[in-house]
Amino acid sequence: MEIKRVAADAAALLDPANAVWQQATAQDFPMVPTPLKNNPAIEAISPFIAQSTDHGVIHGLTAAGLHNGKVLALRLSWASDQHDTIADLDQFVDGVAVMFPLTAKASAVTMGSPGEPVNGWYWKADKAEQPFDVVAEGYGTSERRSGKDAKLVSKAIHQDGRWHVVLQRPLDIGNTHAQFQPGTPTKLAFGVWDGGNRERAGRKSFSGDFVLVSVAT
Repeated sequence: MEIKRVAADAAALLDPANAVWQQATAQDFPMVPTPLKNNPAIEAISPFIAQSTDHGVIHGLTAAGLHNGKVLALRLSWASDQHDTIADLDQFVDGVAVMFPLTAKASAVTMGSPGEPVNGWYWKADKAEQPFDVVAEGYGTSERRSGKDAKLVSKAIHQDGRWHVVLQRPLDIGNTHAQFQPGTPTKLAFGVWDGGNRERAGRKSFSGDFVLVSVAT
């Protein structure tokens, strides 16, 4: 996957329906259920979630990236026939996240580890205009922060049974967040929650460990 550089303003890049996205090269990522069943690390946090076997019903995600030298945007698309945007008392809604390592040894599978943090951008369908900025150092350690502080924004549409979500942020906003530099590769991974399947927290589909992505000069 390559995050291409284009001559477009931030507003155009934020719009998932804008024609500028025709310039992007999209890549399909297989998604699998997170490994929860009899996982000791999960059992220590939630014995109930550690018995989950019916999560991970989203099997594929299409991702594309663009930047203009100032902001970087990722367009994420997946099938969601139920279009679940209304939060009930248990807060089961559709969602998607992209995760970046903050250190060379950080793992996406475990959401980081002590001293090896990861940074995530997390979109929920019931808070579609204000995503969360997340930092974690392992299962059960996620610190959810307002996306406003990270200048993280999003826009989403649901069309023909699919979500199309754009997450966008300036290239560099400080050391406690993922940093992007044109010409320097980055790594990322994805997670998707299906609200209609009562998915939340660790009950989700994910793309596996980090993959290398080029950022065009």
